[in-house]
Amino acid sequence: MIGVILLMMTWVNLSPIPYLANIIGTTVPALQLLLSILWGYPLAIIFNKKLRENTEYKNVIFALMGFDIAVYNFGLSFAHNLVPVAVIYLTTKLLGPGRNNAIITLIFNMVYLLNGYIQTESEDYDITWTMPHCVLTLKVIALSFDLWDGQKKKEGVVLSANTSKTAVENLPEILDLLGFIYFPACFLVGPTFSFRRYQDFVRDVYPIKSEETQMASQAMKRLLQGLGYLIAYQVGVTVFNMKYMLSDEFGETSIVYRHFYCGMWAHFALYKYISCWLLAEASCIRFGLSFNGYEDTVNGKVSQWDACNNIILMEFEGATKFQHYINSFNCNTNYFASEYVYKRLKFLGNRYLSQFFTLLFLALWHGIRSGYYMTFFNEYIIIYMEKELEALLVQTTIYDKIWNSSAKSLVYVFLKSYTFVFMGWSLAPFDLKIFWKWWHVYSSLYFSGFLIFLPWPLVYKPLLKKALKSYSKKAKET
Repeated sequence: MIGVILLMMTWVNLSPIPYLANIIGTTVPALQLLLSILWGYPLAIIFNKKLRENTEYKNVIFALMGFDIAVYNFGLSFAHNLVPVAVIYLTTKLLGPGRNNAIITLIFNMVYLLNGYIQTESEDYDITWTMPHCVLTLKVIALSFDLWDGQKKKEGVVLSANTSKTAVENLPEILDLLGFIYFPACFLVGPTFSFRRYQDFVRDVYPIKSEETQMASQAMKRLLQGLGYLIAYQVGVTVFNMKYMLSDEFGETSIVYRHFYCGMWAHFALYKYISCWLLAEASCIRFGLSFNGYEDTVNGKVSQWDACNNIILMEFEGATKFQHYINSFNCNTNYFASEYVYKRLKFLGNRYLSQFFTLLFLALWHGIRSGYYMTFFNEYIIIYMEKELEALLVQTTIYDKIWNSSAKSLVYVFLKSYTFVFMGWSLAPFDLKIFWKWWHVYSSLYFSGFLIFLPWPLVYKPLLKKALKSYSKKAKET
């Protein structure tokens, strides 16, 4: 139990972590978190080499590994993470795997998480027991809905393709839940994965032995990418930082410089999350949890190991609209929001209303600070405008002419600059959290995003429809 030993060394002032954190220029909790994420990779190698054959004890092994990481990072506060496990086990036994169980699980876990935020959250970026708990919350809520779907399946209800893959027909035992929740590769920062996936992994459904070479290669690739993004983050935040954006000196620079600086800051700030996800994914692959079937190629079938992929790098780096960011960033959380929130709100009969409540859920899931709600509101108004604007443009002859001419390079540069700049504008409140801080940054940017996106439905859309009327494809055909 290395984590427990390191924690005891910290209590008696013998741990080297504070010294190393000072050299690197980070905090002790942040360095402990990073080391714990990295520790998942050698644990995966040890498990595959020495422990995989112990079929009966896999849940116990994973639970103990996760406990060790939890205790090292959060001390006795790790006990908070046991509460949702006990609750869903008891409610499922008492109420059965139906709608009531799913509703109670959702409400209880969100209230428990929000209470944790109230008790622990400050103005800074906090690393407390609520960090893994937010990931745990999604996993438990998803499990309650998967159990409900499993009951529907037993009753003969036809499920969607995605729902059929995750539906759970048999009630999980307590050891299954503990292994699932504390799985060491992604206990701290995700990615999330379904209970069905975990069951298949534990039962050796995936061809890990026969595909170990490919598995190890993909894991190493993700590990190196994660380390590369971690270095880029450390370099980037020393050049582009929020402290400067809050200074009077920043307000004295040109408005164009301020917008692009904010965009650069946001891009490097996101590397913090990307690096953690890549390192965690590397461990998931190395354990064998990420198997995702085979792909047919010229040389035959090649095994795929991207089931726990939380970031699509090429789409993220090449984004030319905000939908690209949504598709490529925090993929597993977006999948949860789509499958377990957005689609379950179909009864509202309005996709924009469903989208609004989905984003509200995600904001609540992140915390109680105003910055989170501002960021997700920004996402809502930007996506709303983008979809309607694109729908208008594709119906015109101008759209086809531009993308079939040499001007498309200039359009690409414009769109890339647009997404780059306004990603910074959107993300600033998320990082600053406190109202007066993000309002100060928005003041220095002259509230540009509000001026562009908020008036769209009442001002820009009617004017643009009128201007493009003569270029309509239908008008030309007539």
